[in-house]
Amino acid sequence: DLSRNAMANLGWDEVRLPNPLFEGDTVYSRSEVLETRESKSRPNVGIVKVKTIGFTEDGTIVIEFKRTIMIYRRGHAPTSHIPEPQPSKKR
Repeated sequence: DLSRNAMANLGWDEVRLPNPLFEGDTVYSRSEVLETRESKSRPNVGIVKVKTIGFTEDGTIVIEFKRTIMIYRRGHAPTSHIPEPQPSKKR
C-alpha cells in the first residue's frame, strides 16, 4: 500500500477519466512504480513516481494518473495507529 507510508503527495500528472463511473460500481486499482530516488534534503524519505489505473469489475478503466509521492524509507516510518486490514471470516 503506497499511501500507508506516504508523507505527502507532491504532484499529480496526466490525469484521465476515460469512462464514467456509476453508483454501485466496484473500483479496483493497480499501481506501477515508474521511478524512485532518494530525497536530497531528508535522509529518512524517498521520492517515488507511480502510475495508477482504476478500473471496474468488468475491466473498464475509469481513471488513470501519475503521481509523485514522498514516502518513508524502510525502517523510518512512524508507528501507525491504523489497524492492519484483517481477512473476512467466511461463515
